[in-house]
Parts: sequence; C-alpha cells; structure tokens
Amino acid sequence: MPDIPLFILTSSFTFSAAEEFTYNLKNMKRATIVGENTGGGAHPVMNVFYPSIKLGVRVPMGRAINPITGTNWEGTGIAPDIAVPQQKALSVAHREAIKKIMERTTDKEGKKQLAWTVEIMCALDEPAKVDIALLQRYAGKYGPRVITLENGELYYQREGRPKYKMTPMSQDTFAFDELRYFRLRFATDSGGQVKEIVGIYDDGHTDVSPRTAD
Repeated sequence: MPDIPLFILTSSFTFSAAEEFTYNLKNMKRATIVGENTGGGAHPVMNVFYPSIKLGVRVPMGRAINPITGTNWEGTGIAPDIAVPQQKALSVAHREAIKKIMERTTDKEGKKQLAWTVEIMCALDEPAKVDIALLQRYAGKYGPRVITLENGELYYQREGRPKYKMTPMSQDTFAFDELRYFRLRFATDSGGQVKEIVGIYDDGHTDVSPRTAD
C-alpha cells in the first residue's frame, strides 16, 4: 500500500532492529517518524567468554550500511520528523493522520468534521493558557448548567449528569475529552461581564444558557 500514509512512533528505548526498520523507512521517505530520538544501536554484537578469568564481553561483529545515506544510526539514534515526548506520540500521530485524510477528501461535510476533531485534539495536547482571574469570572450557574473552578481548572456539569473537566481552546472557548462532539464558549456583554454560555455542537447547531447566578 505505497499510497497509504504511515507513521512510526519512537522513544529513547527504540533500539536495534526496530531502529533499522525506522531508519530505512525514514530515508525512503515512506513514513513520518513521531516521538523521541532513538537509542542508537546499529552494530550487531556477539558474546565472547574467557572462562579462565571469568570474563564475558559483547563485541561488535558487523554494521548496517544504508544505501541511501551510506552510514547508519550507531551512537546517534534516529531523529524523529515530529519531536514530542513518547507519551504524546500516539495522539500527535493520530492528529497528523487525520490531517492527511483531510488533504485527500473531497467531502466538504466530512472535512469539517475532521477539522473539528483536529482542533479538539490540538487543545487536549496543548491547552491554551487562561489567567486564573478570568477562569474565576466564568464560574457560576447558567440555567441547568453549572461551571465550577476547582484547583485552578474549570469543570462543567449539567443537572443530573456527570461532571467534566474543561480544556481551554482559546480565552473563551473550551473543549472536553469525553464530549468531543461538544464545546462551550463564554459570551460577555458590552461591559465585559459574562452574560451566557453558548453550547456549540459538531453538526453546527448551538444553544444558549444565560447566566442566572454567580
């Protein structure tokens, strides 16, 4: 499947044969490498024992040479195309894969849905920085919806439903890991007072809940 985008996830513990696979596909420009610089083990070794002195050593006995680069990754490892901590590699690769699909699709509605998903994934990976004073202003009751500030983070709860952590997408818009079809935006009046929250859904419709109490 030469036309299917391929992503390889790496960490500093990626080593030896896994590195050769990564190195070859990277230099063939067949895959996008996401994660951390790899461990740097390109030379196969053999065990040599000296019973008389009770010593054993592992001695390099060969090396891989890539025909494209003329060298290998021994001691240096393989640098990723997209450098992120290993804990984020899967989510970042998932996001990049969706972007590849967006580039190929001609379905306008499908592209909008994919863009919505990418926006939320970006926010979950790298939330916007919102000042605590602004978060305090957002906390309050909005009809059946309640926003609380707990340990420096906002939480959303609707009557009779679970409580969800809010992730900042911008200074006034928040996403939810558990509710990816939905996000909330805070609206202010001409004096800068928070007057309502707007529920925004992935199908384009919205609903409004005016502020009813602090």
